[in-house]
Amino acid sequence: MRINEVDTTVPAYHSIRETARYTGLSEYYLRQLQKRGMLPGVYSGKKFLVNVPSLLKSLEASKEEDKDGCR
Repeated sequence: MRINEVDTTVPAYHSIRETARYTGLSEYYLRQLQKRGMLPGVYSGKKFLVNVPSLLKSLEASKEEDKDGCR
């Protein structure tokens, strides 16, 4: 897959519960991030849908920052 192509076989937005199952993060933690405005996603009515690819990118970036800070 090229860098600019989007994989349309995998949905980009999931509920918080589905995101927790997929990432291994707790629902409580994800909801706290959402309340602080730190969880990428959108509201669909009353339901908040997480942009999972953006979340994974931000988690990878923070992981890299942690590695660099420990040297």
